[in-house]
Amino acid sequence: MHTLWGVSSLLLVALTGYAVLRRLDQPKGPQQRRDLLVGVLAAPIVSLGVGLGGLHHFLGRTCFLRTPPWDYALGMGLPLTMGLVALGGLFLGVARLGVMWTVTVRRSRPAGAWLQALTDRLAARMRTLRPRILLYRSNRPFAIACGIRRPAVLLSTWMVDHLDRSELESVLAHELGHVARRDYLMTWLATVLRDGFLYMPTSWLAYRRLQQDNELACDDLAVKVTKKPLALASALKKLEYGVQARPMDANPATAHMFIVNPLRGSAIMNLFSTHPPIPE
Repeated sequence: MHTLWGVSSLLLVALTGYAVLRRLDQPKGPQQRRDLLVGVLAAPIVSLGVGLGGLHHFLGRTCFLRTPPWDYALGMGLPLTMGLVALGGLFLGVARLGVMWTVTVRRSRPAGAWLQALTDRLAARMRTLRPRILLYRSNRPFAIACGIRRPAVLLSTWMVDHLDRSELESVLAHELGHVARRDYLMTWLATVLRDGFLYMPTSWLAYRRLQQDNELACDDLAVKVTKKPLALASALKKLEYGVQARPMDANPATAHMFIVNPLRGSAIMNLFSTHPPIPE
């Protein structure tokens, strides 16, 4: 019976998640959509709790003697496996924070005064924190807003070399949108939940929708602040071409960190895309 409860809770969470995702196509405010998507990502915690809570049923010797072998194996193995996967997701999340700390602290350098001043002016217009602008030497395009307590925007030197001032301003405004919305913390938590419940299809679908909503919201903020929609479109197009010309050695687990998906090019890898296709 306890095994049936555990399996039923998984199915119920999955079906409820699918129902919520289908309703997202109806008009809703950005915050409401975000709350619903985070709810779908966090919902498997319920099934994990049900599974772990039922372990005591199988731990007593008397209960074990009355339990069929298949029920005991499934009742013990399923929740323990779910718990180990959840711990693995948390470990990967902590590891990502360590990687970002290494890159931002040890392998980057402060940007020039003019770039920092441009960012400060944009931050003042957006009424958000003024992040540090850091440059990472690379011949590939990427821009990342990172940092939980002290935000920073990490740019590759490719960005400064290949984008004109208006395009760079639009990219910075986009990344400042992530800072203003505190997307880095939300994305980190969402990624931990996705990896911790990777066996749930709804986790992957909700994660992708959340990331795409974040990117589109920051695009809108960038255009609203800079009043230069063509500059943003031009910048994104250049980034897309740059990624196609020199694909990065990235993996799907870290694709969420980039303004343009470094894995673009195959149908499977598009499942991990964060920013919608440029024509959209």
